Amino acid sequence: MEWEPLGKIVDKACLSACCLTTALIVGSPVVAAQSAETNLTANCSECHGINGVGTEPDIPHLNGQLESLLATMINDFRSDKRSPKVRIHREIPADRVNTLAKHYSQQVAVRPKSATNPELVARGEALYQKRCAECHVDAGRESDKEAPLLAGQSLQYLIAQSMAYKRGERKYPYLMDDAYRDISEADLVAIAHYFAAEDQVASPRGRKRRR
Repeated sequence: MEWEPLGKIVDKACLSACCLTTALIVGSPVVAAQSAETNLTANCSECHGINGVGTEPDIPHLNGQLESLLATMINDFRSDKRSPKVRIHREIPADRVNTLAKHYSQQVAVRPKSATNPELVARGEALYQKRCAECHVDAGRESDKEAPLLAGQSLQYLIAQSMAYKRGERKYPYLMDDAYRDISEADLVAIAHYFAAEDQVASPRGRKRRR
């Protein structure tokens, strides 16, 4: 029998241990899930991140949004019902739409706060109670009639989309034409400040209901 030097035996043992450790890590459920998420959001993460938080002020946060609403928005981009901002919106495969929507709806990342004007926030709250509270319940943290959840959304994005509706660049969904009737752009900016200033998730004691 030919004996190997002790150093080689130790080296082989270390190598085997490293390989086993690597295999366990790569094959673990946590890493596998992270890899699956990365693959799923590969074309979305540059703007929306894996966790659904927009990477620029004019990019919407998708985390925690209604799954059905996200699926509808993606399909509207795919079918040109809504003009896509980037080409990849149109190119999302049909069989990934529901999976993507579910993924982002389940994300619980904390949205970064937008810088808001307290005076506009107060003015926006009064307008919200009169025009928005029926559908965007609890300061935009809950939804009625499939309205999007708006609390904690990016201020710049909220303003841009409000103006798109006002100027006819986006089609009003159910009841929104009534909410927008005779409203000024300054009022819409105030409402946007109000939604952006709210926390996406409120404590039970801090919840605001319709008046």
